[in-house]
Amino acid sequence: MGVPSVSDCGVGVQRALPHSDDHGPVTNPATTLNQLDECDACPYCRDTCENTESCVSCQKKNLQCRGPANNSWFMDALYCICSNPHSQENRQSRTYTMCQLRRHNHANSAWILVGNTIYDATPYIRSHPGGMEAILRKSGGAVDCTEDLHFHSKRAQKEWRRFKIGTLCPCPSDYQ
Repeated sequence: MGVPSVSDCGVGVQRALPHSDDHGPVTNPATTLNQLDECDACPYCRDTCENTESCVSCQKKNLQCRGPANNSWFMDALYCICSNPHSQENRQSRTYTMCQLRRHNHANSAWILVGNTIYDATPYIRSHPGGMEAILRKSGGAVDCTEDLHFHSKRAQKEWRRFKIGTLCPCPSDYQ
């Protein structure tokens, strides 16, 4: 007997619904259905919610490799095995959508946007001469920090470049 599933408002979020069989009682359907409201991830891009352990849709996004567009599962798997996602070159060539960038707006993860370039200010946030709030106010893509970059000394600008993690790309929902 298959497990029925439910779609969250047609956006593709699926979770298993409880069912009864010969092996045990039915679990509380209200608990399972309430989990549907927890996912606030964009359904159109690689954005994931905070509940990746319980959110099936976000788990699937995390498992997908973003390699070159291949029509073969074998080529996708080979790309995942052969590429090193932690290399500096790969980190700087990654792309992120605004949906993903918005999640990084707190002291534990503060990303800032300069034009279309994304920098991770988290390692520097606690020692910033202007204070933590100066970075947090502008993190998560709240504003374009191009003027802020140019405000800093050449030495500080060079330091910023060490923390480049990728570039901004449009979310597919922008084309909807």
